[in-house]
Amino acid sequence: MFTITCLSGIASASTTISIIPTSQSVEEGQNFAVSFYLDPDRPVAGIQFDLSYDSELVKVVQVSEGEFLRQDGALVWFNPGQIESSNGRIDSVYGLILDKTSVTEPEDFVVIHMKAGNVSGISSLELSNVVVSDTQGQIIPIDVVNGSVTIVSDTASSTKSKTSDKDDYGAGGISTTSGSYEEFEIIEKSSRSVYLGSQVSYQFDKPENPIMYINYESLTNAGNVVATIEVLKQTSLLVSSPPPGIVYKDVNIWLGKPGYSTESNMKDAVIGFRVDRSWLEENQISDSSVMMYRYDQDLWVPLSTKKINESSSDVSFEAETSGFSPFAIVGESSDDITGKTEVDDTPAEDESLDQNAAFILCLSMLLLLFARRH
Repeated sequence: MFTITCLSGIASASTTISIIPTSQSVEEGQNFAVSFYLDPDRPVAGIQFDLSYDSELVKVVQVSEGEFLRQDGALVWFNPGQIESSNGRIDSVYGLILDKTSVTEPEDFVVIHMKAGNVSGISSLELSNVVVSDTQGQIIPIDVVNGSVTIVSDTASSTKSKTSDKDDYGAGGISTTSGSYEEFEIIEKSSRSVYLGSQVSYQFDKPENPIMYINYESLTNAGNVVATIEVLKQTSLLVSSPPPGIVYKDVNIWLGKPGYSTESNMKDAVIGFRVDRSWLEENQISDSSVMMYRYDQDLWVPLSTKKINESSSDVSFEAETSGFSPFAIVGESSDDITGKTEVDDTPAEDESLDQNAAFILCLSMLLLLFARRH
């Protein structure tokens, strides 16, 4: 094993290194990620650890360096370790700052990308040989928080999504639809470690999910925050009326626990989404009319929406939002737009005609007066 410290002494107090999320549920065959989040109580210059997992339930795809050691632009030596898939281990993951700087702010040290197998079960994620050191080579006392991942079948996941918010907290930390029994096309979750000033980005890659990403700046230290996308088969049961326009997709978007997704906790939130070009063509909808609506305080509120990209298969958009709740992606048919344009033009034309008639009448009266005087 590679040792990053010179074991010259042991300091007092403690620092925490945690597997985030500590517990999550994923479907068989689903890609997911866990991060190793370090929350130091003093300057840190080096870290190392090993990880063990159940190789029959999960597979490690990639080990990526996080931003922890590079927060202040330090020169870093990082080793992603040795993946031993058959034994369910990753050995000798380490990072070391090579100059005399150190870091003190919490961040992800490592992100491990994994894939669930085709067997249901619970795999523990256990850290071992964890060493954290400062610039003097002193070992920093640590608290280690291990994690686990539960692999469920598609049937079990579908049943799970209809449970109450209390049950849902137990499996990942977020309520779904406040206890309502929605029918979903698909549910996709993503988890991030969120702290004050961080630029948070959730990415979603399931093709059935129209939501591509959620980005915002955090205004608070929130720890692990889960984003859940529920693509619905019908208008959400949480709304009292359908959204305006022709609906492409109805989605519920939940961020964190109830009460978290407010303007006091985040700013500059945007939602990236895509619309199939075939749907636009079949419904004779111009991409310029596509808009995202958010249901807020018993009203469907249109969000500022702009087109950001397009391909032969779909068109991508981005919408600004101040919170998360039921949403709808809608468009307007070309016939409706044309009809509105014609209605709007008619009064303008009539007004122009009335002005011309008044001008001609005044001119005629002036000519008559002029003729009588002469």
